[in-house]
Amino acid sequence: MQNRSSIPLVRLSLLLPFVEELDRRGLNSNAALAGNGLVRNTLMDYSVFVPVVVIHRFLEDAAEIAEDPHFGVAVGESLDLSSWSPIFAVARKSRNLAGFLIRFIRAAAEEASSAVHELHVGSKFASFRERRTSEQEILPAQNDAFTAAFTLSLLRRAAGPIWNPEQVRLTVCNPEVLPKRYQGVHVLGGDRMGMSVCFPTAWLVEPFNQQSFLSRTTNGKDESFLPKQFIEALQHVIIQHLDKSELSLPLVAAWVGTSPQTLQRKLRSSGTTLSEVVRNLKRDRAIDDLVQTKRSVGQISSGLGFSNPNSFTRAFKSWTGLSPLQYRKLNRV
Repeated sequence: MQNRSSIPLVRLSLLLPFVEELDRRGLNSNAALAGNGLVRNTLMDYSVFVPVVVIHRFLEDAAEIAEDPHFGVAVGESLDLSSWSPIFAVARKSRNLAGFLIRFIRAAAEEASSAVHELHVGSKFASFRERRTSEQEILPAQNDAFTAAFTLSLLRRAAGPIWNPEQVRLTVCNPEVLPKRYQGVHVLGGDRMGMSVCFPTAWLVEPFNQQSFLSRTTNGKDESFLPKQFIEALQHVIIQHLDKSELSLPLVAAWVGTSPQTLQRKLRSSGTTLSEVVRNLKRDRAIDDLVQTKRSVGQISSGLGFSNPNSFTRAFKSWTGLSPLQYRKLNRV
């Protein structure tokens, strides 16, 4: 990370959960992206890094669009911990909370040069901190909120039965971006240089409940699976082009800014193929159109890139066992 640039950088794909939350709420995430010089297609390119101020501005804009001062908290709390693949490896190798946090610090260093994570240990209390490496142009309130929610979730799961929020002190740059008495911990105001969590040092040497942590984090997924955001981001790209008759690997790879070989490898690692992703998207869109709209079978067929309604009908029967008209009759709201 240190050799990449002297400018503090963050991996752009870390914005995916925030974009997905805006989408889930039916809000215009593309406007927030465009307002910060970003485009959706680049979000899933794992090799793209951007200046940290771009991330901070996007998060503040996203909270404003959502009209939700706790937007960062909502994203942090809903984040699937398995969506960041290094966590799986970190947890598998850890025998206590100290080992978990140290390995987490090392893994996090690969995601950004804009901040470092530190663990300070005292006789009675320890603190885990995200320390930013440069002065901040804007107040990174939503970033602190997200990091606080995510970090507390990690600590709570790792600590297991010894977790006691009354013994935890959380410091963020603006406490107003957190709900009052958030998670039952003590919340304090700090500077712009990073969030920190203080907790009893004794927790560090308690046994790490690896089995419980992993089962609740990964839902039984093998560590070879890539982050869930990869498939979701790919779907976001493809869904804008479902009307095209051919969605080939080279074409889709070009849209997402990678090579066909890399895209195929990522899909294989995720246990799927491009044809399966496209088929599922077309099936779901067809079902939605049949049930929720009055569009004709011909219009739906054309909108999904089929050459004629007959080929669409054959495909739909293979997906559901019913013709489009039969499905509409049985399921129309």
